[in-house]
Amino acid sequence: MTTLGQPPPGAARLAHPVLADPVLTARAISLLTGISQRIGQVLARVMDIGAAAESIAAATQAAGPPLRRDDFGPLRPLVAELLLAHAGLAAGAGIVLAPGTLADAPRCIEWWWADQQARVSQLHVDLDPGSAEFYDYTTTEWYREPERTGQPSVAGPYVDFICTRQYTFTLSAPIRCAGRFIGVAGADILAAQVEQLVLPGLAGLGRTAVLASGHGRVIASNTETILPGTALAGTALAGTALAGQPLGASLVPLAGPGDGPAGSLLPWTLLTAPAA
Repeated sequence: MTTLGQPPPGAARLAHPVLADPVLTARAISLLTGISQRIGQVLARVMDIGAAAESIAAATQAAGPPLRRDDFGPLRPLVAELLLAHAGLAAGAGIVLAPGTLADAPRCIEWWWADQQARVSQLHVDLDPGSAEFYDYTTTEWYREPERTGQPSVAGPYVDFICTRQYTFTLSAPIRCAGRFIGVAGADILAAQVEQLVLPGLAGLGRTAVLASGHGRVIASNTETILPGTALAGTALAGTALAGQPLGASLVPLAGPGDGPAGSLLPWTLLTAPAA
């Protein structure tokens, strides 16, 4: 998994002689930049929550008593504001703390989710290692990447069986105290909503086009033959065969990490079919 705004490992700038069309390329970069900025607005709120959590942890540590779950109660209005401001796109948000961070809870998920009527409820998860339903969040991509890199990240799309029950992206940012990783702040974004946001732009490209994640999983496409969630062949996302097309027909990169304004793009790639 790559950090938000960074290309996949080993990725080069995207170029293809068949696609030497500056107008088409500009449209593709604009599309990717637009969705990156939209998701970046959610990430900014996530980072605000993370900064508030760090302030709480630092103040509590300076005062002397160990951290307790209720210390993070002041974050709840910030989470509610995020879910309200991005209703329909952000389906859940909160913080997840590293094991051993709290004195009164071995593990902790303080997470809230919003239904279609924007009603906010707290998520309850089984965190008992002895239970058959135990959810070990420390193994998830959205937790491990910020822990490893110290940077925000985006995980997905994946089926979120814990909260949304849908294809989901999770934005997450590390929470640190005295230089030590103590958890993440995060938000779940519905993949279906991302698809709706980018479909008009994909249709406007005038040819088969696919938006894929850094791992090569389809986020959205303008053709019924390539469905969201499909895993594209090829680690470089190039030379992907199109079903029903003559031998040699393939998807080729049009825009992706490294294109557009610096730092504005997610680790996603927009691929298209070469013109006939």
